[in-house]
Amino acid sequence: MVAHKTVAVAAGLGVMGLHRNVIHPKFGSFVLLVTVLVDAEVSEYGQALDYTPCIDCKLCVAACPVGAIAKDGAFDALACTTHNYREFMSGFTDWAQTVADSEDAADYRSRVTDSESASMWQSLSSPPGYKSGYCLAVCPAGEDVLGPYLDDRKTFMDTVLRPLQDKKETLYVLPGSHAQEYARRRFPHKPVKEVTGGWHPPAKRSASPDRETRTS
Repeated sequence: MVAHKTVAVAAGLGVMGLHRNVIHPKFGSFVLLVTVLVDAEVSEYGQALDYTPCIDCKLCVAACPVGAIAKDGAFDALACTTHNYREFMSGFTDWAQTVADSEDAADYRSRVTDSESASMWQSLSSPPGYKSGYCLAVCPAGEDVLGPYLDDRKTFMDTVLRPLQDKKETLYVLPGSHAQEYARRRFPHKPVKEVTGGWHPPAKRSASPDRETRTS
């Protein structure tokens, strides 16, 4: 396992932004990282950047539908993964359990919408899709992408940020979480659905008759 973002920052390719993605000085957040491991001596190592291309616009904060990114830089990784990675392994496990728990087709449809079923099917037939890459979509940092934001911030907000905020979509949250409270308060028009994230505590094993006799 290689943490590509950590390697990229150490190599001087960019810095980690508020949204926890690498921001390249020229290309901004619109980069795809890969790490090449070599068993050889190198003559020179890259150096981390001594400045940040992040312009501290906080648009990633405004765009996140589950409040995973805070203005002060705090990051709720669990809120992000629960929603954004809904159709990866943890969300798939949760969905499979919903299928198993459903009494019949009607009961299943009362638990899972047609659009959710279609989205899960699509992820099963191709690489899983992210539910919300909004923090990347709205990030204006980087020499090649900064211009439209600086030229007309209102138009940028109206055409890039607000359509994502206004979009009606299901938000996946853990019960009783900050993400649940934030989503309901900040985006009341977006349906909020409680999920487990695929994680369940292990079932309690009942004591054997012999043990019950010994401890009674």
